[in-house]
Amino acid sequence: MKKKFQVPRAQWMPAAIATAFALVLTTLLVMGLQRAVRLQAASSALQSTAELRSLPDFFGAQLALVQRSLESKTYVGDALRNIRSGRQDFDRTLRQVSDDLAEVGPRGVAPARRTAALQSDWQLMQGRLADVDEISASPYDDTATGSDLSASGQKLKSSIDAALERQADAASGLNAGVQGLSDDLQQVVISLNRELRVFLVAGAAVAVLLLALMMYFSWRSRVAAGQAAQAMRQMADILGTVREGLFLLDRQLNFGRVFSTSFEKVLRNSGLGAGSFQELLRPIVPEKTIVTAVKFVNLLWREKINEELIESVNPLNQVEVRFPRNTGGEETRYLSFAFKRVVREQGEREYLLGSVTDVTDRVLLARELEESKAQNQSQLDMAMEVLRVDPAQLQTFMHDADMALRKSNAVLTVRGHGQSDLKSKLNGVFREVHGIKGEAAALRLSTVSTRIHQLEDQMAQLRQREQLDGNDFVPLVVKLDELMSHINGLTQFAERLRDVQVPAQLQRELPPADADLERDDTLSMRVLPPADPATPAAPDMENMLVQLTREVAVAEGKKVQLKTKGLAKVPEVYVKAVRGMAVQLVRNAVVHGIELPADRVQQSKPETGTVSLSFDDEGQTGFRLLVEDDGQGLRYEKILDQALRSGMIAPQDAAKMDRVSVYKLIFRPGFTTVSTVSEHAGRGVGLDAVSQLLTQVGGTIGIATSDGKFTRFKMTFPPAAGRTASAA
Repeated sequence: MKKKFQVPRAQWMPAAIATAFALVLTTLLVMGLQRAVRLQAASSALQSTAELRSLPDFFGAQLALVQRSLESKTYVGDALRNIRSGRQDFDRTLRQVSDDLAEVGPRGVAPARRTAALQSDWQLMQGRLADVDEISASPYDDTATGSDLSASGQKLKSSIDAALERQADAASGLNAGVQGLSDDLQQVVISLNRELRVFLVAGAAVAVLLLALMMYFSWRSRVAAGQAAQAMRQMADILGTVREGLFLLDRQLNFGRVFSTSFEKVLRNSGLGAGSFQELLRPIVPEKTIVTAVKFVNLLWREKINEELIESVNPLNQVEVRFPRNTGGEETRYLSFAFKRVVREQGEREYLLGSVTDVTDRVLLARELEESKAQNQSQLDMAMEVLRVDPAQLQTFMHDADMALRKSNAVLTVRGHGQSDLKSKLNGVFREVHGIKGEAAALRLSTVSTRIHQLEDQMAQLRQREQLDGNDFVPLVVKLDELMSHINGLTQFAERLRDVQVPAQLQRELPPADADLERDDTLSMRVLPPADPATPAAPDMENMLVQLTREVAVAEGKKVQLKTKGLAKVPEVYVKAVRGMAVQLVRNAVVHGIELPADRVQQSKPETGTVSLSFDDEGQTGFRLLVEDDGQGLRYEKILDQALRSGMIAPQDAAKMDRVSVYKLIFRPGFTTVSTVSEHAGRGVGLDAVSQLLTQVGGTIGIATSDGKFTRFKMTFPPAAGRTASAA
């Protein structure tokens, strides 16, 4: 589309008037110059005509002089030469008059006719003079008695006499012609002189008027220049005062020449007005953001585009940038870019008005408010969680979590030797915190499980690295300290509640700890006894596992029921191990074993899956823990394929493995068949933790499974010293 440039009337009006006057003045000057040239030619012709007036009488006088000289036998050479010279002068002057009249133009027509008639008369007279001029021999002969006319002299005398007889009439005609030509030329000169005077006066008047107009427009221009200068000063004051960095972009995304002072200050760079938008962004934002930003800005040039709508997808609405410090290092700031189309009266757009603002204070304040809000919400959630959890379960969990975190912290702070040692430390910490997360999820302590899940994200990233060093564990130590501080805060909050009575209104509003196992119609406040790490209270394991089953089933979109048996018979020495294994196995059964309700119906199974957990005392042989689900079973091919994909086993080793060896792979650290990590699955830690707990108590584990029917884990424990059971 071709651009149309609109010039304001205040600018084109003076130019148009000046141009018109200049054309008129030029026309007058050209016409006056023509009259001057013609006047000069007429004046020259008149002057030449004046020279012709004396020549006819001059020829008569010279002829008479020759005649007398011949009669007196004196020298006639000078007179003849004068006649010859006069003829030449008359011819030359007459030609000059003709040439001048040719330049006079239409007004020289009448004088030209006079000149033609004069030329005819002159030709007659010139013929007589030519006869005299042709005689060149000496006119005298010397005799004894003196000089006498020679034949040439007689002929010359005869020509002179004839010329004198006709000279009077010819001279009279020539004089009359010259006089008529002179009169005509005088009239032409007077007429041309009058016209030239008119043109000069008119030109002078136009020039004076043009000068007056120029002075007026010059005054107007000075006034406009003063107003423009004042406007520029005001604009400079605005651009120098406004906090936003204002700038203009053309269609090629180059900066305009005008921008605010804050533009360079906000971007901490000088000379930005000579560059492009891409060059501005390249040092401070990623290349991907630049590409997206350029596409966004180019959208604003389109005719049919909703400017307010696309502003919501502005990729530079809030962008994090880093500027180098003078003292070294970098400073993180947050900038916000906005763009508006500059539309003229005819709807044309030549620029985009951009603004950039440093919104670091706003962003940091919003973060502080968000953090404060999150902290307040966290404290509220912590209070609600503490009020919901059984005091004995909470006390036991706090004790076990504190011990596990201290152990993990000690493991991380001890220097490792070699990659295998470092990876073993990482897997050990992974197992410890994963066990805590499982119990926290069972007790619905979401503030704890969420933090542990974030810690597991960091450990999962480290586990994927081929090479580790001690510095990689520093962020984990910091996260562990934060987690320990949070758990200590929960403990202190719970201790403050020992002497607090819960108001009746709050008792009615708080949901029960477990609706399915609720025994009382009202909530009674249970006070935590002082914690004794040496003799932790045995938790209500059944309630915890039922709650865990419900939480995981809801998260996975499944329907699951838990059946328990014999948990009251667990010896105190095995309580912690059985609880940890039960948490991991029940969660694995719900996530990996039980199918979705729709899939179970297609397989002619009830929508609600069943997980069974039983603990039996087998006398002198020890104890047995069974965890079974009626789900899809362990799929041999899927386990083997995942092990090959993850590089856990080599293809040549896979061909030699039997089913038992393949099933043992699920106990290796990091092994999982779930592609997406969630709060309850995908880490490959649960069964590894079960295996480690069994190793610690000297137990063994067995697996029985049938594709599409069930999976059963059988754990055996050696006889416990004293064979005392804890109260469930």
